[in-house]
Amino acid sequence: MSQELNQDDLNTLADLLVSSQKAKAREALCIKIGISYYKELGFIYESSDSSFAITLINHLNEVGNTKAICKLCSQELLPIFTGGKREYLLKEIAVKLNCNQELRHNYPNPNTVKQATSPTPSPVAEIGINPPNQLDGSKSQSKRLNWLTGGAIFLIGLAGLVGFQVYKTEPVNSRYIPLQKLLSEGRWQEADRETADRMWEVAGKWQERSLKAEDFQKLSCEDLRTIDNLWTKYSKQHFGFSIQRRIWQSSEVNSDLSKFISRVGWGTVKKNQPTVVFPITNFSLSAPEGELPWLVTWQGGSFDDHSREAYMSRIITCGI
Repeated sequence: MSQELNQDDLNTLADLLVSSQKAKAREALCIKIGISYYKELGFIYESSDSSFAITLINHLNEVGNTKAICKLCSQELLPIFTGGKREYLLKEIAVKLNCNQELRHNYPNPNTVKQATSPTPSPVAEIGINPPNQLDGSKSQSKRLNWLTGGAIFLIGLAGLVGFQVYKTEPVNSRYIPLQKLLSEGRWQEADRETADRMWEVAGKWQERSLKAEDFQKLSCEDLRTIDNLWTKYSKQHFGFSIQRRIWQSSEVNSDLSKFISRVGWGTVKKNQPTVVFPITNFSLSAPEGELPWLVTWQGGSFDDHSREAYMSRIITCGI
């Protein structure tokens, strides 16, 4: 009987897919694992292989296409990683999904599969916390456990002294896992592109890749809040919709679009001259506060002042 894959399993598959280089031939990969409708999947055109890989794996999991995941694991990835230290990860996932046919195709001896899917030794044993005089197996394991337990107790006590807080990590909608990964790695330009892609997708404007003023009403507050939470978290409150909203409503800008564009680095404003808007080039934390996200307010011939004002209006309406 097959089991459900957890988020760690999905992330593992995505990472291995990127490492295998098979994500570069996306259409061929989809055909090989039996996804005949790949042309209908917007993420087939993702800007990065990692975004494509994560979105593909999450899509297959969400629609319950275990057959495609089995083929991906056993026929596409296992031949590449066989003999490596990550081989057992793929086999464990394949066993979870009950990929018997595919496993037999690559590993006809079931005992081999069972042995290979056993957990690897704990990495604790590899970092040399034991003294030079090695203990026997049971005593060594007990010593490591005591060491780790003592360390945990010490950290908990220290946390109480310095007011340390442990925050619960909220699950992220699978649509935004690629964005989370890019932001966590500080890849701001790619994250900006990913943000625009997802906003176009949610608004039903994937083909146009542009939003008119009325299209912003199609963006749910929940989606906008999720995007904003990710941007503010990983940029340490430097980028995000809520940062842009605060600047927009500040006494310095006072909802003046020209002043806002100048303040966040999207363009220049000169007295008695039209506002000059230009593509930004500084994708780093040294950029002006609130500069990103930017692309969704730039790309598309229909984007004018009215559209940018509608963008800010939607953010304010959603209470972001």
